[in-house]
Amino acid sequence: MSETKGNSGTGDSEARGLASILLWSQDCCGWQRDALRRLTIGELGDADLAELIALCKKRSLKAVPLASEHAPDSKAATLTVTLRCIEAVENVNALAEKQRLTFEKSGVTVIYGDNGSGKSGYIRVLKKVCRVRSSKDEKIVSNIYASKTGPQKARIGFTVNGNNHDAPWENVKIGDPRLSSISIFDSSAASVHVDQTNNVAYTPFPMKVLEDLAQLCQVIKQRLTAEIEAIEKQTPAAIKTPECRSQTTVGKLIAQLDGRTRPETIRALATLSETEKTRLQTLKTDLASDPAKTARTLSAQKLRLDNHLTGLEVLQASVAEGQGELLTQLYRKYQTAKQASAAAAGDLFGNDPLPAIGSEVWRVLWEAARTYSQQQAYPAAVFPFTADGARCVLCQQELDEEAADRLVRFESFIKDESKRREQNARDIYEDAVQKLRAGDVSFANLRAIVAIVRDELNDAVLAAQVRKSTLTAKWRLRHILRAHKLWSPPPVPTFEALPSQALAAYSADLETRASALMSESTSEDRKKFIAECEELTDRQWLSLVQEDVIAEVGRRGEIAALRAALEDTKTNRITTKSAELAEDLVTNALRAQFTKEVDKLGVAGLAIELRKDRSSYGTPLFRVSLIKKPDARVGEILSEGEHRCVAIAAFLAELSTTESRSTLVFDDPVSSLDHMHRENLAKRFAAEGQNRQILVFTHDIAFLFLLNEACHEQQTHIGFRCITRGTDLAGYCHLNAPMNAQPVDKVIESMQKQLDNQKIQHQQGNQEEWYKTVRSLQEQLRTTWERAVEEVVGPVLKRLANKVDTKGLAKLTAVELKDCKTMRKAFGRCSKLLHSSSEVLNPPLPAPDAIQNEITVLLEWTADIKARQDKIETV
Repeated sequence: MSETKGNSGTGDSEARGLASILLWSQDCCGWQRDALRRLTIGELGDADLAELIALCKKRSLKAVPLASEHAPDSKAATLTVTLRCIEAVENVNALAEKQRLTFEKSGVTVIYGDNGSGKSGYIRVLKKVCRVRSSKDEKIVSNIYASKTGPQKARIGFTVNGNNHDAPWENVKIGDPRLSSISIFDSSAASVHVDQTNNVAYTPFPMKVLEDLAQLCQVIKQRLTAEIEAIEKQTPAAIKTPECRSQTTVGKLIAQLDGRTRPETIRALATLSETEKTRLQTLKTDLASDPAKTARTLSAQKLRLDNHLTGLEVLQASVAEGQGELLTQLYRKYQTAKQASAAAAGDLFGNDPLPAIGSEVWRVLWEAARTYSQQQAYPAAVFPFTADGARCVLCQQELDEEAADRLVRFESFIKDESKRREQNARDIYEDAVQKLRAGDVSFANLRAIVAIVRDELNDAVLAAQVRKSTLTAKWRLRHILRAHKLWSPPPVPTFEALPSQALAAYSADLETRASALMSESTSEDRKKFIAECEELTDRQWLSLVQEDVIAEVGRRGEIAALRAALEDTKTNRITTKSAELAEDLVTNALRAQFTKEVDKLGVAGLAIELRKDRSSYGTPLFRVSLIKKPDARVGEILSEGEHRCVAIAAFLAELSTTESRSTLVFDDPVSSLDHMHRENLAKRFAAEGQNRQILVFTHDIAFLFLLNEACHEQQTHIGFRCITRGTDLAGYCHLNAPMNAQPVDKVIESMQKQLDNQKIQHQQGNQEEWYKTVRSLQEQLRTTWERAVEEVVGPVLKRLANKVDTKGLAKLTAVELKDCKTMRKAFGRCSKLLHSSSEVLNPPLPAPDAIQNEITVLLEWTADIKARQDKIETV
């Protein structure tokens, strides 16, 4: 259970140890050589273990043994290698191309970058280039938003013993071996870690590789042994105590099973179709329940199915081929008769004063007049009543001779043959329409029949067919009813036949099942049902054990192969090699240096040493212990930050005991550290920077200031780089520290350049861009005034410092009241650059001269006070 991790370094001791393992591995078996390669370049995952087990079994996989390119070059450890730059980066994360990240030749280079700025992208490249073992699982991918694709590339500038070199790098290839002498501290692979007993253990990387290999041998040995025991103890139930019946097909197959039995025969018999699975479930349900009750249920189910089927067949008949044409013919006969009746009416009543005599509307009126006359006005007289004194039943005026004649003619027309033909054609047509409408099936009934087939008969496919057929029929019926009146009706939608036979088969099956259930248990029908159920049941059982049955044939041969593989899991040679490495790597000098490094980093003021503890699978183990209380579990005592310091101490101790002076790279080394430990670490880096190139990647601005102060105190050269992010890309490299860490005079110089470059926006009337410039400079002016005040009080109180320098108190006497008033007025003016009174709704933006004036005031104020303070000596 790893906690604080670190060190990917390649001091000459580690490189020498790995070179010794490489030579020793030539006599190892194939899977062990492959495992050493994996362990050297990174931690193993579940997939690695599975592949190694397969290699140990000598399966089809091919081993890739440990080679020189997988480990740091031991010869490179004797060289002094430093980094000059990383440039020409392509397809690495979202890093912008054509950038050049440079490093100071000596001393400390601090590379600052906020989260997401691209700093990690450059670190990933360095890890790959320098063969950091923790980089195996740290993938470098291309910008997912970019259209350009291709391999990840870069060019590395470096020096070897003072001579400049350049080396191209590509992610899929091995980099220049000389760069492997550069050591990188990150949080992925540790010599110091918390073990399972909560002790802080120390294991140099070469020894850790052998320890992990020995543990792998034990794991694989246990896996192989367990596999052998499982096979030896296995007695397949399909052969010894089968759960099938002897008279079934499956029972006969198991009874006659031998090495010649074809797997295809077993699989075919063990594979049940969905129809067979449904049938088996049905038979089990029928035979397990109350026969009489189940028979009644099946009979009721059949009745409902038959009733729905009858309705569906009526609908199908209503929309069968030719029904649309038949209805169209009836409608046209009716219309023809209607036109003939209308023509007769025109001949009879063409000269009458009102039009449309004989029409449908008129006819309704006439029928109403007849009813009124026969029931109310003249119930005893024949309609129309035209005798003397008779009155019109509609207008109730006394009838004259002309009116009486007209009424008689109207009634004669109604009784005429043409009118009767029209009525007859109409009745036939409307009756046909009514029958078609009556043959329709409601959606509720459709859902009911679909539910019966799908849920009760368990045939979803047939249910879908019924639904599709019925919906198509309803669509055809609607089309026929709507389109038959047209003289040129469109084609009727395609007819979809109802699966009547399948439904009828289910109906017959329901009747058969009900009949069988009501029969005696000794009847042939019931025996047939029971035999069918037993056949399907045994086939279903076979489907559960078919692989065991098939595997039995080659079981003995597999055990022999596993026993041979067990010979390759012995750890005798690993134990001997581990003891040899322990003597070479964990020396008294290393232990002494480790104690010194822990003391320099101030780990809780505790006296800590490396102590030999025990052996694991023959590998000597060491642990970090308290000198005054060696039995205490340090993992329970040290904080997370102190644990990180111990890991860094081990990293530095390993390097300090070698003669290598190649570059050290630290990736975010202050994670989890408090201010005191950060300050100690900054001092340690400053001291180490006097002997070799130190590169520190960080996003912690406070640590940047601490490093700056520590280097100035120890007169160690220090340089700053800044990595920033743009709108779409990251990794933009700058030669200065971040803006809020630069001296005030540098910030003022930057603001002056910005104004000189962008004041043309105001001159050309580009108000929108000029507004952005003014806002930017306004915010910078306010911030810089605050920074200027910090510098004024800097001789006593420094930013982010944890102490007061009383010696510089005298320099504060250079500050006068007028300086304070000047500062406050200027600070206030900066706040108002983009503000005005409420009376002015659209105030003009300040001109470049106004901004220039504020920059000049700030420059002169800082220069004046600095000049006065420089004349005052500290006391």
